[in-house]
Amino acid sequence: MDKQSMPVSNMESMAHSSFGTAGPPPQNSPEKMAPKMVAAPGKTTEAAPAGGAILDAWWASFGDAATRAKMRQEAMKVIVHPTDQRQQVGNLTDYPWRCIASLRITANDGSSWIGTGWLVNRRVLLTAGHCVYMADQGGWVKQIEVIPGRNADNFPYGSCIATAFRSVQGWTTDRNRDYDYGAILLPDNCAYGDQLGWFGYQVRDDDNLKTLTINISGYPGDKPDGTQWYESGAVKNVANFEFEYDIDTTGGQSGSPVWISQDDGSRYGVGVHTNGAANGNSATRITQEVCDNVAGWVKEAP
Repeated sequence: MDKQSMPVSNMESMAHSSFGTAGPPPQNSPEKMAPKMVAAPGKTTEAAPAGGAILDAWWASFGDAATRAKMRQEAMKVIVHPTDQRQQVGNLTDYPWRCIASLRITANDGSSWIGTGWLVNRRVLLTAGHCVYMADQGGWVKQIEVIPGRNADNFPYGSCIATAFRSVQGWTTDRNRDYDYGAILLPDNCAYGDQLGWFGYQVRDDDNLKTLTINISGYPGDKPDGTQWYESGAVKNVANFEFEYDIDTTGGQSGSPVWISQDDGSRYGVGVHTNGAANGNSATRITQEVCDNVAGWVKEAP
């Protein structure tokens, strides 16, 4: 493991998907199904201070003050292609939608931001690195309110305040987008996964990734506050640490799961949505090193 991928925390490979006590997904889920699983080897992103529009957490680590002020006036950086194909998710108590959480982030300097996270174990959520470590706002965030299955003002499972976060040195030290991922560790009394279940996560090789139909769902800032929106599509380009797609996203969706759906009901994350750009939105790829680090964080919050 190289220096950039070494895990770090603010407190100095594969997970099997689970449906929790709330049960498996319905037969009529709108997600696109992926091919049967095969063996796999072992660049504006999308959050802003309160006092105007609350933007995606990306702006806490990138961009200057003037640009941020402009973004607040424009409400949100939108990377939506000519026809917005996103669908609002209706029943957020169904799997896997209930395993996706709206994040209300308080940075180290007290400013407020938004993002998305997804359960990968009973007490761990995966998200973008820039949702947990904001270089321009004092580093590690103070806290994140995690709201799984949020539907506007309806919090079907309540919310939980998290103060323990994880990322890697490639993000916290170097601000390298190749390493833009992190985790939220929930306290003992917020083991949401027991009831709601969680996503698995999986390494896929280049050739396989290029064939996949992927799904993305999260909490975009250009839609009614706290509503979850979904779209699916094909992988467009694959690189060593990222992959691109033309699925519509906007600020607030940083940290959303990029997943594949299996006929047996299982869902496996293959990336973490982090960036939006006119030439293609992109995710931090679940490589073997990412998988190993997430598995290690899961061991910290079993």
